[in-house]
Amino acid sequence: MTETEKVNRLRTLMRDLSIDCCYVITSDPHNSEYVAPRYQTRAWLSGFTGSAGTAIVTQDEALVWADGRYYIQAAKEIENTPFSLMKLGKSGVLGPEDWMLESLPEGSRISVDGSVFSESRTKNLEKRLEKKGMSLVTDLDLVGDIWDDRPGLPKGALFLHPIEYTGRTAMTKIDDVREQLVKDGADYALYVGLDDVAWLMNFRGRDIPSSMLSLAFALITRDEAFLFIDLDKVTDEIGAYFKGQKITLRPYDTVAQALSELPEGAIELNPKRVSRSLFQALPAHVRVIEKEDIPYLAKAELNDTELRHQFAAGVRESVVITRFLYFVRKKAVALGMDEYDVAEKLHSLRAETEGFINESFATISAYGPNAAMMHYQATKTKRSPLQAKSFYLVDCGAQSLGGTTDVTRTVALGPLTEEEKRDFTLTLKSHIALASLPFLKYTCGIALDAVARSVMWRHNLDYKCGTGHGFGYLTGVHEGPQGLSNSPSSLYRFREHNVITIEPGVYREGKHGIRLENDYVVLKANQSIETRDGIPELIEEHENINEAGDQFLRFQPLTYIPFDRASILPEMLTCEEKIWLNDYNLAIRREVAPFLEGDELEDLMKETEPF
Repeated sequence: MTETEKVNRLRTLMRDLSIDCCYVITSDPHNSEYVAPRYQTRAWLSGFTGSAGTAIVTQDEALVWADGRYYIQAAKEIENTPFSLMKLGKSGVLGPEDWMLESLPEGSRISVDGSVFSESRTKNLEKRLEKKGMSLVTDLDLVGDIWDDRPGLPKGALFLHPIEYTGRTAMTKIDDVREQLVKDGADYALYVGLDDVAWLMNFRGRDIPSSMLSLAFALITRDEAFLFIDLDKVTDEIGAYFKGQKITLRPYDTVAQALSELPEGAIELNPKRVSRSLFQALPAHVRVIEKEDIPYLAKAELNDTELRHQFAAGVRESVVITRFLYFVRKKAVALGMDEYDVAEKLHSLRAETEGFINESFATISAYGPNAAMMHYQATKTKRSPLQAKSFYLVDCGAQSLGGTTDVTRTVALGPLTEEEKRDFTLTLKSHIALASLPFLKYTCGIALDAVARSVMWRHNLDYKCGTGHGFGYLTGVHEGPQGLSNSPSSLYRFREHNVITIEPGVYREGKHGIRLENDYVVLKANQSIETRDGIPELIEEHENINEAGDQFLRFQPLTYIPFDRASILPEMLTCEEKIWLNDYNLAIRREVAPFLEGDELEDLMKETEPF
């Protein structure tokens, strides 16, 4: 079906059921950011394939909302469809729920799929609609009803995450959960986040593209631990492991029934993540304690084993990307390669790396103006040739048993304009401003975001995304609670062993896109990590405490890839910025140079000469 046929069919069904508005979000029963093909309803309906977005269909209108990362992409993908683009975040553009409240008449019935809509979001929307004389219907999946060839639930294989990488057994982590439940006065805890469940029970899966996750729920009681998962995925070895960790397996689709049968008591859950459908399955005699999920907060602080492996994973990634960028700068144009070709080259280099599993997300390989689309994807049928001028941008990452990575570099393929060099150097200055900053323990993300963003503001520029995000440990490439954003919700207070990206950028539609992204870990200001005798080692110097007893933290790089020297205007850098850059380049030589030889090594030494 074309998008027009889909919308027409949806409208017919809506009329039959007396529904005035169909509200389609991007989610699944686990409130995931990246969803399995079965739950890509907004993409299927509208044709807009970005990882985030919303669609609304009424009898008269069809609208798609996309944030600043996807303005350009969304506009292109919904051309010649019934959908119009709403640029979320633009002045004067209402969000989808505000639009409904302003545009729909009193008495309207709005439908959402309650199995993928969180309880908190549902309740808030219900309250707002009631004030306008409207109602919310949560027991229909309208798009699913017209999606004839909808994919089934994914059947990706499970695998275990060994103790030498996790540092702690599942049984120990679950005991920690129970200890906290006692303190909170709770008898049960329900966890729906795929990353939380996988981390808690030390397994991973392949249900979500690029994320090492499997569809699963966890229910923890004072003396039992239940994992709701597709039992067909559980091999004898994995089943024996779960039994040894005192984890009881149940079929994936029986979680609602299990909740409905709970004895009297109190259950701890996060209504911002648990769906309306599961929330309604709870019996009246079970009291709800609303709280952030314990594993969600615990896994945000890497233990010492995880930290060492994540550092080593970052070094491995740095070697791959350094070799790749040498190839792109020195050989790709002469070989007549395009964006898709070099992305395939990157994959081949990664495949040679010890422990590589797969990319942590689809590689963004973008030349020239294509890089102005933050999440541009080159394909076999949509690919631009590389030319001996302007910029090439690669945003990529890898999954290995030792962790997850996400890095971006922008490099010159030939002569640059003064504007291109200026934009690149501003992006570098923005990156350094935050990466070099000592900050008080428990500083929140919105405050740190402003440090990097203010560099752009001084030059009448801004980037329409966050400055950085947390990432998982062999799970998802975007994970909270930590984040760097100018959103009022970016309030998590940073502490030791949080991991975060720093990735400011400049995006000029029709010209170029520049992004410079490293992975970092938060350490005490007097600590650092480096490889010694092939092993990552945490080094601690004397800590200077001021008279107020303040504890300061710092961002320690986890990735070591040169910033393209040809693109930098040194006269725009301050002395302090040059000191940071020179120190970073020395660290690149220490961590990456031992793995290079010949022309690649010679080029690295030139790229990391002092400024």
